[in-house]
Amino acid sequence: MTDAREGSPAAGVVRVLAALSDENRFRIVELLSRGPSDLSCGTIGKSLGMSPSLISHHLNVLESAGVIERRKDGLWTLNRLRRDELTRQLDLLARLLQPTA
Repeated sequence: MTDAREGSPAAGVVRVLAALSDENRFRIVELLSRGPSDLSCGTIGKSLGMSPSLISHHLNVLESAGVIERRKDGLWTLNRLRRDELTRQLDLLARLLQPTA
């Protein structure tokens, strides 16, 4: 059994699940998953009816968990879903559902 030490496969899955366990963060991920384009904090806040400070907090948690990446574009910070990382972590979780031989 793998423990939740930093760097272990379990630690990454736990970080992603913890980040997604908040309904607002899950809604942000849903919004980012709808299209290929990056979204600004303002666009996310307007779409979900949340204040800029609340959006910023949730985006920081999602970034720390590796679920999103952020980049500066002039005055804007754009946010993008890291589909590859989210898929990788959730694939590890899905392995728990596979029957053992």
